[in-house]
Amino acid sequence: MSPVMFGFARQRQQMLEAELRRYIDEMPPLGMTRLILIGQLARGGTIAPETGLNLVVVQETDEPPHRRPDFWVTHLRPSVGTNFSVYTSQEFDDLANSDPLLIEATHYGERLYG
Repeated sequence: MSPVMFGFARQRQQMLEAELRRYIDEMPPLGMTRLILIGQLARGGTIAPETGLNLVVVQETDEPPHRRPDFWVTHLRPSVGTNFSVYTSQEFDDLANSDPLLIEATHYGERLYG
């Protein structure tokens, strides 16, 4: 890896971590009760230009699952690529051992809040 790429990876990681800190500050007042980082950053993998944030969010909501991420994108206006996978606390508890995303979150994710 060239020094330029190493510097970029470190800068990208700093950007991702700064955005995570902002989310941790801004999301609880909006109804988030648990936040888990999954994916490349949580596993300590190689940071690339396209590396984004993959988050499991627990929030009490009546919105259908496919509309839930829109709330977070609209309110947070992410400055880096961010995937929000949103579950209610009941869904999280019921699906924790069967949903592949929640299995990853509970076994390999980094719990950031809640």
